[in-house]
Amino acid sequence: MELTQVRYFVTLSRTLNFTRAAELHHVSQPALTRAVQRLEEELGGVLLFRERSLTRLTELGRSMLPHLQAMLDAADNAINLAAARRSQPSCSLKIGLGPGISASVIAPLIRDVAAALPKLTVSFEETDAGRITELMLADDLDCALLPGDCAMPERLNRWPLYQDRAAVVLSTAHVLSKEHSLEAGQLAAETILIGDRCGGFGIRLIEETGQEFREFRCGGAAAHVVELVGAGLGVAILSERINLPDALAKCTLSKPILERPVHLASVAGRPQGPAVSGFIKLCRAQRL
Repeated sequence: MELTQVRYFVTLSRTLNFTRAAELHHVSQPALTRAVQRLEEELGGVLLFRERSLTRLTELGRSMLPHLQAMLDAADNAINLAAARRSQPSCSLKIGLGPGISASVIAPLIRDVAAALPKLTVSFEETDAGRITELMLADDLDCALLPGDCAMPERLNRWPLYQDRAAVVLSTAHVLSKEHSLEAGQLAAETILIGDRCGGFGIRLIEETGQEFREFRCGGAAAHVVELVGAGLGVAILSERINLPDALAKCTLSKPILERPVHLASVAGRPQGPAVSGFIKLCRAQRL
């Protein structure tokens, strides 16, 4: 069954005139008649009686009309949706976030892109740098924020965005929460929470100071470690740019100073929609 046959029959059901229906579809009357006959053959019965100047639907024709009309409406809707999709610019933005890198850093830039593209949809993937690289090369991510010291293939463009610095995250009820900055020695009595996807600041603190700390390790991201801090399990060494709930505070880690560069990366030479290109231009134009 072809849509053309259905269209001809639906038009005939309205006009009840073969000549007029053929004119409306800009085809010859014999061509329209043959198409309707093929439809009748497929449906196993006559759809229209044609007697001299009188044309009317048969009982089969009347019973089939709603179904054929619904089929035609569904096809037309699919065609219209496809046309609308082709005519609209891509409004998706898929961003990778390396371990411990907060989306809060780029949230204002995403807001600016969304102001220009109201139908923008944004998605995030937070995982290790190697996996993010694979997802970008597979076209599952548009761009990513990654630690500047991680290995990246030559196919990726990279631009330095900002210098990330470690801070101590602790409960506001903690006696040290009122301090503006803290040194490693002041944390000697604390349990250090270390997540395997938090950026590595906690591990670097232990390695660079050589101090003996109580450690509590978890296989989670920064958001999970923050929840454990809130539960009273200890303190964490995370990015100073992370957003925290009201019950938690962060103090600058002044000794040792732990920093890491954060870069923006995207696949070189890959076509970009307006959302992706706009976001990358905003990132490169501003010091975050």
